[in-house]
Amino acid sequence: MKEKEESVDPTLFMRLIGSLRYLCQSRPDIRYSVEMVSRFMSNPLKTHFLAVKRILRCINGTLHHGILFSTRKRFEQLNMIGYSDDNWCGHKIDRRSTIVFVFILQGALIYWSFKK
Repeated sequence: MKEKEESVDPTLFMRLIGSLRYLCQSRPDIRYSVEMVSRFMSNPLKTHFLAVKRILRCINGTLHHGILFSTRKRFEQLNMIGYSDDNWCGHKIDRRSTIVFVFILQGALIYWSFKK
């Protein structure tokens, strides 16, 4: 018989998820992970809380990483590149599609979106 996993304080879990969602505006690299754990806000379990702690450890380890824009001459043109990719009915379980957008300005990532 499968053991029941202990639940976590939902208020603390929701506060952490809310803070992480706010942080996703400037840290697109954690967005997918935050979206995955935010699915369990109504009934968070210990494994979900451990996943949030892992995201927080990742953030703590990369505090000094950031987006750098190269200095440019006054009359040089801005260089912006956009990429997109989609996967029609690619999820094997629910057959839902996935689409990804990435925009890069002067060699630095400025926008990233993943939608299912």
